[in-house]
Amino acid sequence: MCAALPELPDAVRQRKGLIVEDSPFQRELLGALLREFGIANVQQVADGDAALALLRECRDELPLLLIDLEMPVMNGIELLQRLIEEHILAEVLIISGREEALISTVEGMLQAADMPLLGSLQKPIVGQDLHRLLSTAGERRAGSRRRVLSRRSPDEAELDVAIERGFIHPFYQPKVHLQSGRVTGYEVLARWVEPDGELIHPADFIPLATGCGLLGKLTFSLVEQVLQDLLGLTDDSISMALNVDISLLADRHFADELIHRVAAAGCQPSQLVLEVTESALMNDPMLTLASVGRLRLAGFGLSIDDYGTGFSTLRQLSRLPFTELKIDHAFIREAHKNQRARAILCSAIEMGHKLGLPCVAEGIEHPEDLLLLESLDCHSGQGYFFSRPMPGEQLAGWHQRHAGLTSLAQWIDG
Repeated sequence: MCAALPELPDAVRQRKGLIVEDSPFQRELLGALLREFGIANVQQVADGDAALALLRECRDELPLLLIDLEMPVMNGIELLQRLIEEHILAEVLIISGREEALISTVEGMLQAADMPLLGSLQKPIVGQDLHRLLSTAGERRAGSRRRVLSRRSPDEAELDVAIERGFIHPFYQPKVHLQSGRVTGYEVLARWVEPDGELIHPADFIPLATGCGLLGKLTFSLVEQVLQDLLGLTDDSISMALNVDISLLADRHFADELIHRVAAAGCQPSQLVLEVTESALMNDPMLTLASVGRLRLAGFGLSIDDYGTGFSTLRQLSRLPFTELKIDHAFIREAHKNQRARAILCSAIEMGHKLGLPCVAEGIEHPEDLLLLESLDCHSGQGYFFSRPMPGEQLAGWHQRHAGLTSLAQWIDG
């Protein structure tokens, strides 16, 4: 039924498939496509009740779940909600004839619950699109499992010891100029790695650091490591983007300390970009604006992070001297199939052009993302397509191997 397509990975073809669809024709069509793609073990049910009963009985690997939204008895949204509540985290592929906005809402629900989502397809189904999404099965599930295994809640004393002993390290994800393919810098991501290799999730220690007053200590610990890794690159054109909570900027001594440490390390302030989340509010506008003004005057960059997701965008843009906009990964991921997400993406890039600010797109995973952003004249991008975040000991070698790239074609061709 489909033109010749590459074989799905063995691990995908060996999986079970569960089709939840009330239309017999659609069930048969999907079943035939799965079998054509090499997935031989396929079950079909007509409503959410029957699917929930089957999934509850699974003792081994959960099946790939292809689910319609509109069904009698228990619809697809209710089924997904029940699965989330019962922690049955099957990999989901949504297939529906409903409008993009509704499908996007359901996708957002799954992402908020950390439910592995392969993607969504509009009816009528195109076999090539189904094949493309199935080929990614296992990737998100594995990432979710790793996160679950590493989640625990440290206390203030453990966090203080981890900072003192250097257990919290910077990991680096490259930023690439989309017109030239040149590596321009790296985003710094905090990772807590215990001596036994246990990875503690940032969501379990960043809020703790903020709440117990250790955020400044943690930030400067990372700054010191970043500056040393930056010097190791011996490339003055590279910048490091570091997330800074806006509360630190309300401390009148923060700017002094940062300026001093960068100078003492022998780095240039222009090599550090401070990323502030768009929705962050200034508790003390006078002190915050004074600190930001002094840091910009000294040469530091200032980025508005997760642009498009907050509520204070225009106010922040008018008051803070930003030097770049970072567009949240959700808009890049959904732009190919969601007209609203694409409109927001285009609007964000256009806003950057009008303000004279380069836009950095987060979450680039596929060549299609790259080509779309290039066509929209987005300045730079980062994401798994270029590299997953890497520890400092890998940074210099990776940079040396990739610093000479001079076109996007070189990235796409591998």
